[in-house]
Amino acid sequence: MDADNVKVNTDTGRTPDVSEQALKDLVNAVLAGNTERFEEIFGLFHNMVFILAWNLTGNYDDSMDVVQECFLRVFRALCSWKKKAKFATWLHRIAVNTAIDYIRREAKHQAKRLTFSGDESMDEEIERLAQGVETRTPLTELQQKELRMRILQAVNQLAARQRRCFILRYFSGLDIREIAQVVGCGEGTVKRHLFRARKRLQQWLLPER
Repeated sequence: MDADNVKVNTDTGRTPDVSEQALKDLVNAVLAGNTERFEEIFGLFHNMVFILAWNLTGNYDDSMDVVQECFLRVFRALCSWKKKAKFATWLHRIAVNTAIDYIRREAKHQAKRLTFSGDESMDEEIERLAQGVETRTPLTELQQKELRMRILQAVNQLAARQRRCFILRYFSGLDIREIAQVVGCGEGTVKRHLFRARKRLQQWLLPER
C-alpha cells in the first residue's frame, strides 16, 4: 500500500497532551510487571511515530514497519528512561533513530536502481519533499519516488546532529525549540546544523549551475 492509496492526516502527528506524571505512572506500571499497560503508551504515541515515518518513506507499509520496530525498541529500553527528561522527547529520539536505520537499510537495497532526470529545479524538489508536499501525477510519480530515495540517501550521509535536526525540522515538523529539546543542544546550534545540512544537500543534489 503506497502513498497514492492512503490519506494521512498529518495533524495527528504532534506530541500527545498528557502529563508527565501520568506517563511516569504508566512506565512504572509496565516496569512493575503490568506489561499490558504498554498498549496505553503505544496508543498515545503511535500517531506521532507513524507520521514521522510517513513523511520519510511516503509508504504505508514501510511506515508501519518503522512504528513496530520503534515501539519494540521503546519497550526494551523502558528501564533506561531517565525521568529528568520528558518521556515524549526520549521516545521521539528513539523514533528518529529507528526511522534513520530503516531508511538506511532500504537505501542500500534501492541504490543500484536509482536514476533521476527532469527539468524542474532540484532545489524546489528538495524543499517540496522536505515539506511533505508532492504533486502526484502519472508522469511524475516514478520520478518523485526515485528523487525521494535519492534525497534520503543524501540525508543519511550528513553528520549525526545535522541529520537529526534536518529530519526533525522538515520531515517531523518540529520547531527550533522542540528540536533543541530532542537533540539536547541550544537553539542557535540547531539553526547552525540546519543551515549546514541544507548547504551540504544542495552541494550533493543540485546540478552544477
